[in-house]
Amino acid sequence: MLTFVSGCTEKQPDISEDATIIHKTYGGFTLREMQMQELTINNTAVVFTTSDTEGNFMKKYEKPFNDTAFKELINLFDENKFLEMNDSYAPQEGQPIVTDVGTLEISLIEGNNTKTVKVDPYYSDYMPEGLQKIDSKLLELREYTLSFPPQEAEMIARTWIESAPTYSYDGFDLKLENHEILETIPEQHFLTYTFTSRQGGYGNRTGQMTTQALTPHRIEIIVSEKNITSAVIDGEWDELSQQPVPKEFDTNNTNDANDTNITTGANAEGNLVEIEYKITGEKTPWDKWYEEGNIKFIKAPTPSELITTYYGTVHNIELYEVNETAGCDLSYSCNESYYVAKVKTNDFEKMKALGWTDLQ
Repeated sequence: MLTFVSGCTEKQPDISEDATIIHKTYGGFTLREMQMQELTINNTAVVFTTSDTEGNFMKKYEKPFNDTAFKELINLFDENKFLEMNDSYAPQEGQPIVTDVGTLEISLIEGNNTKTVKVDPYYSDYMPEGLQKIDSKLLELREYTLSFPPQEAEMIARTWIESAPTYSYDGFDLKLENHEILETIPEQHFLTYTFTSRQGGYGNRTGQMTTQALTPHRIEIIVSEKNITSAVIDGEWDELSQQPVPKEFDTNNTNDANDTNITTGANAEGNLVEIEYKITGEKTPWDKWYEEGNIKFIKAPTPSELITTYYGTVHNIELYEVNETAGCDLSYSCNESYYVAKVKTNDFEKMKALGWTDLQ
């Protein structure tokens, strides 16, 4: 005789702990070498790979994972009934259509069985709440895979500066002043150091006429994937290429009253570069920052006010003349929109790392 007992046993997960989870995105507006991004997770490792538009493998990042963390992830899939979800999700009637955001596929593989949920376009509002939670957790794991300890970035930057021509020639008293981790893929570390040279000038000045005077310097370094990708001293000298930083605009020319490259209050601050940020269906960093309650306004801010406040507060970057414009105003497709702004030359590389590009 069979006896059924209710409430005496703990519910077991429907998903095996030997499963493999894959989070894949492809298409959309992103770098050519990152057209396909795939995160693979099992109970021992988290692996993130990127491929180009032809599917050619580009880069691989790997971090260890453990049984406990993987069980928690499996429970998240179970709690949100992943196996019962639709095979695909798309915009419903009345929802806005977003473009250039690509496609998402989340797959759960157990032996010979695979469950895949596709979201096209990849936009969180098209997903049920449970899938949003799963996607958010997998994105956190992707960030974990791409990250490396701040202390390691500081060691890489310091070692590089000490061996670079300017500092190694006559520099001393190297000090870290600021360290920010930028919201990029892969993760980038923006570090600011100060030091003093015993003579004026930059680079290896052997055989040159130099000013015999203690000269303070400020160097801004970007470390990405454990490599130095940018190094600018005083906003004037590119320590990587050993040449002066190009001057995009001459803001000292005040003869033309209609010169739109001159911005009140910025004239004495240095040269300005025009930059742009493509508007997609995804939430921007400043929108997320505002929604999380990090800033309060007396009244709802305009996009320009919010963008300016966000970069000034979070990244200590001053933006000028922030405006929204259609792509056709920039000789692009009229279906595209952009934010256009101006930034000081010495902040240009940092803004590029944050997703902005120079205005062509």
